[in-house]
Amino acid sequence: MGWTGSNGKTPNKNISITKGDSGYWNITTPKTKSSRRTVPMPDVLVNYLLKLKEQCHNYYGFNDKWFVFGDINPLHPDLLRRRKNDNAKKAGVKQIRIHDFRHSCASLLINNGANITLVAKYLGHTKVDETLNTYSHMFKNKLDDIVNLINDLNKQ
Repeated sequence: MGWTGSNGKTPNKNISITKGDSGYWNITTPKTKSSRRTVPMPDVLVNYLLKLKEQCHNYYGFNDKWFVFGDINPLHPDLLRRRKNDNAKKAGVKQIRIHDFRHSCASLLINNGANITLVAKYLGHTKVDETLNTYSHMFKNKLDDIVNLINDLNKQ
């Protein structure tokens, strides 16, 4: 995602990792229709990105076409992977794939009571079934909550 046209909410570009005119990457539109959506971001992330942009003004040649994850070119995916793996090793935690951060976000939302339909929309799933099939195991613990709800309704 570049700074240009970025309101902090709408992914309007996708970087595909293929040999292209620019080297190892090409800028394309998002891969599916559901990927072209408004994605609200928490204030803490928006503020962090704005602070990062402000700090980047000190770099020679900075402009609004710089990449958030990189500079005039996006970071190579191998660099991100190596940094993630190095940090996981230093922290003594299990290695996970970059895509697993997406699963962690969805799991965190579901465990904290987010509506599954809204989680599906946030993830860009076109069908709620896709989200339910992936995260249904997380709802088994919620059955007790349903029983408690019924018990509470019976007390009224």
